[in-house]
Amino acid sequence: MMAAEELSSQLSSLLIVDNEPDICRALEDLLRHVGYTVRSVMTGREALQAAEQGSFGAVILDLGLPDLSGFEVLRGVEALDPGLPVIVLTASTQESHTVESLRQGAFAYITKPYHRDELLFTLRQAIAVRKVALKMHHAEHALNASEEQFRQVVRAAPDGIVVADDDGTIVSWNTAAERLFGYTAGEILGHPLTAIMPTRFREDHQRGLARAKAADRVPVTGRTIELHGLRKDGSEFPMEVSLSTWRVGDKMYSCGIVRDSTLRKQAEATLLQQQIEQQVLLDLIPAMVWYKDTHNRIVRTNRRAAESINKTVAEVEGQPTSALYPEEAEHYYRDDLQVIASGLPTLGIVELYRTASGEQRWVQTDKVPYRDSEGNVKGVLVFAQDITERKHTEAALQEREQQYRLLMEEASDGMVVLDRDGYFLMANPKACAMLGRTREEVLQLHVRGTYVPSERPLAQQRLEQLRAEKNLRYTRLLQRKDGTVISVEVSATKTSDDRFVGILRDLT
Repeated sequence: MMAAEELSSQLSSLLIVDNEPDICRALEDLLRHVGYTVRSVMTGREALQAAEQGSFGAVILDLGLPDLSGFEVLRGVEALDPGLPVIVLTASTQESHTVESLRQGAFAYITKPYHRDELLFTLRQAIAVRKVALKMHHAEHALNASEEQFRQVVRAAPDGIVVADDDGTIVSWNTAAERLFGYTAGEILGHPLTAIMPTRFREDHQRGLARAKAADRVPVTGRTIELHGLRKDGSEFPMEVSLSTWRVGDKMYSCGIVRDSTLRKQAEATLLQQQIEQQVLLDLIPAMVWYKDTHNRIVRTNRRAAESINKTVAEVEGQPTSALYPEEAEHYYRDDLQVIASGLPTLGIVELYRTASGEQRWVQTDKVPYRDSEGNVKGVLVFAQDITERKHTEAALQEREQQYRLLMEEASDGMVVLDRDGYFLMANPKACAMLGRTREEVLQLHVRGTYVPSERPLAQQRLEQLRAEKNLRYTRLLQRKDGTVISVEVSATKTSDDRFVGILRDLT
């Protein structure tokens, strides 16, 4: 996720696009005085080049430029960075220009001569929206990266993994399952589980599934059972299935870890937790905005803030906060007084907020001193963004990471992660035990150090083969720290970030 220092630096950086030098200087003096970093350009082409090369919190754009029209620049900035707010600041008072600017994605439209406080207020609104957009983007990216690593482990598992919903429909099917049953994922996904069962077992299965669904109870779970499987070619085989079940909302999912019991390879299966298909799509939403004076009266607010306490703007403005939300007023006022007394902003306060309907929502609040033209603090501006969905996303990410770590630590097979050059990055306890080394010792090793001396040239060959083929399965000799040698089966895969995930099964 983006570092706090990097995010703060990007948000405080502004781009001014205006061909009047006096206007640029005046804006630079104003904005630098309140703490922003400012860059000014005088042409549309310079503006687009700056937007392409740099990262800004907001853009202040004049429509009358010498080379390109302001609308062309507006469209160009939108194409380069759709989340970058653009405030149109122009001498044009034509209503059509206002409408066209907003239609093409401008955050706000202000006419010259501008009012200093109005511009600063609008700018803070724009940056608050930009801040939430950037944090959501990086949270979602982190979640997607974690889910990809989880999927790579599933693909590399040596046992078949089949996931079905509460209707008995197959929704997930890994590479090992393809080898066991003869069906590719494209052939079997969406078909019932009965497609891989001998005919004599199908009726009992359907009855059991119907009883479990009608009684809203969990089917057989948490143990290994003996069954018979049916391959695509019609042949049957005995199999051991380790079952687990979980819920996602109103749906029930069952996972079977399947191994061909005729192979007689004694090992416990890696139990993989649910793979949650969750993508967080969150629209940019305007902040709840309050301007309070030094006596804790609300001087100005927006509709979203008023509606959060079931009021209209007219009912809120001019009222003391103690009359509007008495239970929380004193707590919030203490934070306000700190900002007023110090003259410094307080950013990133995360806390629970109770809406008018009684629902508790997470909000992130930024409080900045509101100053008059002479620089005296007259009150505090409060920007509160609802981040409930982001908190859920972060919780999901933490849960996924915990599941992944639990999988690594509790797995009965050795599991390792190598970097692109073949050095160990991760190793679970089972892998360390197989190597006869501590985790710290393993993380100092190159993979060739685990080969017997006569086979060490094979290490680099297999790394290169894995880079090309992405998935490998082979058997090799593994040399422990004390010099003893064991035979292991390796299932390896190359991940999207050029790492290698390996699962080691002791064949001794």
